[in-house]
Amino acid sequence: MTNTLEGSEYTAFISYAHADDVRCHHWVTFFAAELQRGLEAVMRGVRLPPVHKSGDNGPVAGVLGPELRERIDKCFAMVIVVHDNYVLSDWCRAELEYFKERFGEAGCRERLYILALSEPAVQKAAAGEAWKRLLPAGQLWMPFFDELQRGEPIDIYMAPQLVTPGFKALFNRLREDFVAKLKAAQAPQQLPIATTTGGPGAGAAAAMPVAPVVAGDVRIYIESNRHELNLWQPLGEQMRRRWARLTAPAAATAAAAAAPAPALHLRPRGLPVEQIDQFPCLDDADGVVLLWGRKTPDALVAQINKVENKMSPGKDVAPGVVAYLMPPQNSAEPVPAWGWQVLRFDAKTEDDIDVVDEEDAELEDFLRRVLERRLQREVVAPAVAPALGSGGGG
Repeated sequence: MTNTLEGSEYTAFISYAHADDVRCHHWVTFFAAELQRGLEAVMRGVRLPPVHKSGDNGPVAGVLGPELRERIDKCFAMVIVVHDNYVLSDWCRAELEYFKERFGEAGCRERLYILALSEPAVQKAAAGEAWKRLLPAGQLWMPFFDELQRGEPIDIYMAPQLVTPGFKALFNRLREDFVAKLKAAQAPQQLPIATTTGGPGAGAAAAMPVAPVVAGDVRIYIESNRHELNLWQPLGEQMRRRWARLTAPAAATAAAAAAPAPALHLRPRGLPVEQIDQFPCLDDADGVVLLWGRKTPDALVAQINKVENKMSPGKDVAPGVVAYLMPPQNSAEPVPAWGWQVLRFDAKTEDDIDVVDEEDAELEDFLRRVLERRLQREVVAPAVAPALGSGGGG
């Protein structure tokens, strides 16, 4: 079981090879400082525990000591920084082994971030027996290497305290995902809530932007494309079945019990990603599913960018899932899902696609987040509507 924010003594445990930090001009040290500052800037009013670097524990060889194990025990998330020396480090492997032992596969999927400072190094690590044994299929990593020199890390700074545009873009994606998990793990009494305008004289900016919510069906958009035109239908049918089970009276959550469970609606013909630029927005989506089957990593990243750009910014963004279709085209190829949840689906028979058994609970968790977010928005939307302008729905 993963730690709550209140139960964590470290926001992140950064696992890296000290020799890589030296070789890369203290890249890890600078990154750790930026991560601490960046998270605190967004999580205002919340006391965040410090970021911890594994090198601060001293020894870099031998048996994993009790002090280091305790710090992994008490971390909210782990960040792995990969360059050449990381791949050779038994100590770094031991840190990952203990993280997996302590938090399980769910911890690796939800609370493990892998930063690649070298494309050849991360590819070597991904092909190694240790990662194959310890990490779930389709484990994500983020490319923090230079596009022109793919064996070297991207520069963090262009001047003192001024980060480069390339680093900023990647870092912001990581931070957005990290912050979403921090907020989700806060105790209920500490969760930020949407506020109304505070009466006469109060500014409308007090309310977070919330897309208009129309009571009725929950909408999950599942990708369709010219190569996988109809896969959304059998995949959607599996979601319908789990939705019915999730919203059955005996299984309803406390939030859902207060209101009738909405029906699940799937967009006819799926979500045609090649035509997504023609959509004015995707704010009516309560959840989005993209496919990882017959596309390149660059194409997947581009589609995630397009979907996210079609949604209003803020904490209310719809949950997203990448459906990892099994067997994959290339099992050694990582899935650059940018913080989206990755779920494996058995797609040997296109008419009978279903999530693999060990991730059935993860799919239900995705649907539960979709439902709870929708119910929460229907409660909040009337309160914030005066600040945003009102109008009829259809």
